[in-house]
Amino acid sequence: MKLSVQFVTGLLLAAGVLAGPIDSAAGTAPVALERRNLFINADDILDFFALGQHFKAQDTKFAAALDNYERNTGSVHPLKVEGGAQKRATGDLGLTDIQNDQLYAGKLTFGGQTFAIDFDTGSADTLANPGAYNPSKSKTSKNTHASFSAAYGDGTSARGTIYTDSFSIAGLKANNVAIGRSSNTFITGEDSNQGIAGLSFPSIQTFPKQYPPFFQSLRDQKAVSQGVFQFTLKHGAGSSLFLGGVDASKAKGSFKYTNVQPSLGFWISKATINGKAITAIVDSGSTIISGPTSQVRSVVSTIPGLTPIYQQGSTMYVYNCAQTPSITISIAGLDVKLGKAQTRYGKDNLGRCVLPIVGQSGMPMNAWILGDTFFQMTSIVFDMDKSRMGFALQA
Repeated sequence: MKLSVQFVTGLLLAAGVLAGPIDSAAGTAPVALERRNLFINADDILDFFALGQHFKAQDTKFAAALDNYERNTGSVHPLKVEGGAQKRATGDLGLTDIQNDQLYAGKLTFGGQTFAIDFDTGSADTLANPGAYNPSKSKTSKNTHASFSAAYGDGTSARGTIYTDSFSIAGLKANNVAIGRSSNTFITGEDSNQGIAGLSFPSIQTFPKQYPPFFQSLRDQKAVSQGVFQFTLKHGAGSSLFLGGVDASKAKGSFKYTNVQPSLGFWISKATINGKAITAIVDSGSTIISGPTSQVRSVVSTIPGLTPIYQQGSTMYVYNCAQTPSITISIAGLDVKLGKAQTRYGKDNLGRCVLPIVGQSGMPMNAWILGDTFFQMTSIVFDMDKSRMGFALQA
């Protein structure tokens, strides 16, 4: 599947929202994208082991972010659970659906070297495999001589040196943007994907504070019209990350907004699932929807026809595929009823459909993770300028 990356320069944005579809006549920058699968095989059978590894990595990511928060602020994060797992413009970036909705990747460039990377609203740093970025091939790279270390739940880790370099993404450019070049290959089995780019707030970053996340650098250097980005993730082709403004053509109706606290690092909101109140972290780097086991059990107990199964330390639920479980997530005043595709995540070996809502014991924080299952129903605006998130159903 071939898609394109587009950017538009010199747009005047009214109230942060474009009145209609973007006029791409100002310029386009095509990037070839491809779709890849992993967790669900060709027979639609879910690989429970691979999903379990993903949850381990997810827990480790959040545990590290909570530790970073404590180091950066001197305070314990309020969501932390002790004993848990350790030129002014807008840019429209096409994204690749990686590993059957596990990851969404697009391309960016450091020091003239372009590579695909995952965009993750649940972390703050940009890290790359050694084969993706070589500072010796760049005339603008600078060695900060600062090191970093990031562990992942599957036993791998990224360790290396932080560099700054010229940066571009979808036609947007900035100087001296931080990138952590790992001395070891820490991302494998994801085809062309070679790194992670965090889009959360700086209080949970691993890097020293003088090396902010890439979008913060774009914002500080006035490379984007606004400190706003928008995710529209689809089940398959057509996903996009829009940088510097809001593309109203991606949404059905107007966006509904809720305030966030940048000091907490994550994109956090109050929400309900089938009327049950939760605290949610909105995370493009997570596959499905997960939460503390007891809270998930409380929600799922209201849905008829679900049978619990226990896989890789998680409580999952299966059901007869002739059904479509009724699940509504309400956030910022918007009711999001999950569609048929978003209520099933492959099948087990008995042919039963798997619900993409999972209870996890030992989560490092008292919060739910709204991952790609939720993203696929919505277009989401992350507004750093006004400290808020906006939600609308996808057009």
